[in-house]
Amino acid sequence: MTIPSAFKNEYALFLRDNGFEYREPQTLLLELASLSMDVYLKEIAWLSEFIGRVEQSRKEVA
Repeated sequence: MTIPSAFKNEYALFLRDNGFEYREPQTLLLELASLSMDVYLKEIAWLSEFIGRVEQSRKEVA
């Protein structure tokens, strides 16, 4: 998933604030979900919502 310019800063802040290195959002979501949903529940919820907004913005542009 390529992150549109309008969302790059928000994603970079999320990564920085949570101590993650840059990864593609969907890959990071799958990695966190496989580790422990209890530990990363907030991050999983944020990534799921973020990916949904990115996909919605692509539909609106198309």
